[in-house]
Amino acid sequence: MMLKVMGIALVCGASALLGLYYGSLETFRANDLNEWKKALLILKSEIAFSSTPLPEAMFNISCRIKRPVDATFLTFAENLGKRPKTCLSDIWSQTLANGKGDSYLVQEDYDWLNNFGRTLGYLDKSMQLNTIDLTLAYISNQLDFLNEHSASSRKMYRSLGILGGLLISVILF
Repeated sequence: MMLKVMGIALVCGASALLGLYYGSLETFRANDLNEWKKALLILKSEIAFSSTPLPEAMFNISCRIKRPVDATFLTFAENLGKRPKTCLSDIWSQTLANGKGDSYLVQEDYDWLNNFGRTLGYLDKSMQLNTIDLTLAYISNQLDFLNEHSASSRKMYRSLGILGGLLISVILF
């Protein structure tokens, strides 16, 4: 009898923790998007006011933001120094692809960031600033959406986790 009670408690606890984790995924994504927004704002100021070379600007950005976004900018800056004859957009795409495992961004976010990377070093100053503004607008829209829906989805996942654990416990025991 004691084993059944312990089994029920373990199943309910594990499913509740799983529900809390899935409920927090949107919060983690919002944190990553906020860091990307901060990084792009810094890049915008580096391009607009400082006219800093791209590898140096990327390194400066990596020093001022948090993980996992800082690793993307640092790796990109290092790769720019190693492969000067490679297309910038290819280096950007490869750097983003290598950093996917550390981030909570979804594929649509990566598509927008890849589109942004295609313009690096390709367009003139004003067009690059416009592209940064467009990417920032996308990030702001996603953050607004996440802020509106994260509380309700967090409650839903938490409730589903607890109820799912109870259902499994009833079925198994």
